[in-house]
Amino acid sequence: MTLREFLKSKLFFKHLLLIIGSFLLLLVVMSFVLKIYTRHGKEYEVPNVVHKMLSEIENDGSMDKFEIVIMDSIYKEGVAYGTILSQDPNPGSMVKKGRKIYLTIAASSGEIVQMCNCKDMGLKSAVQALVDKGLKVGTILFRTSEFKSSPIVIEQRYKGQTIKPGTDIQSGERIDLVVEVSSTTATIRVPDIIGKTESDAEILLWKAGLNVGSKNYDGDRDEKHTRVASYDPVSRTATIGTSISLNLYNDTSRKYQREIDNFNEEANKASGTNTPTTDEEIEGGHEGNAVEI
Repeated sequence: MTLREFLKSKLFFKHLLLIIGSFLLLLVVMSFVLKIYTRHGKEYEVPNVVHKMLSEIENDGSMDKFEIVIMDSIYKEGVAYGTILSQDPNPGSMVKKGRKIYLTIAASSGEIVQMCNCKDMGLKSAVQALVDKGLKVGTILFRTSEFKSSPIVIEQRYKGQTIKPGTDIQSGERIDLVVEVSSTTATIRVPDIIGKTESDAEILLWKAGLNVGSKNYDGDRDEKHTRVASYDPVSRTATIGTSISLNLYNDTSRKYQREIDNFNEEANKASGTNTPTTDEEIEGGHEGNAVEI
């Protein structure tokens, strides 16, 4: 049988059909196997675990379909060790079973840093130096000096004792500053902290020579979304060293903007016709509640 005769024979077409059929069957089998291997169509919604404890999600089974990976740990004052601060992918994402979920949790303590030297610095510079080191201001104490025209730091204290520059200290700790001023009854303008985040508002108050008082929170406390909606005392000016209490709202709440509007109305009434002083102005002769030593 010649090649031409074989190509025209039923035997050739029979084998050709068998080859094509086997190829198609192989494609179907491979597609089925790949679907099983890649879990095609089997996706699961990532739950929201932010603000939960790591031990909680490990025990309640909510993350059993995923692989938990601790990406980082960050010290945050007032946040319990093991609290989940962020997650990736975001809550609500649809992912396959076994997907890695990266978590950032709260550390038990801050990293060790070296205490900076705030002595002989202006108050604003000293506050910034502490913030840059990852430290916070505790209480600003004031002492009258007839030779100081602007607030100058003369001592830095940690837990009531003088702390020397270069001393090892955990980030997040609070440092008290002793400041000399020309008058402890000076009136200063309260900085514009409405709408600022908690940390930004604190820094502005410290730099202005004001202490941070109590804090009231409404809604979930979140570094990016917890913002100042009002403060007390309601005034555009305050005596140097005054403690300013903060009312903080989550800016995703409907109440947030309403609280700001209410505060602005009260502040305008309280201010009357008084013109606020600038950040740098210090005027003696007014009674106040500065922390004086």
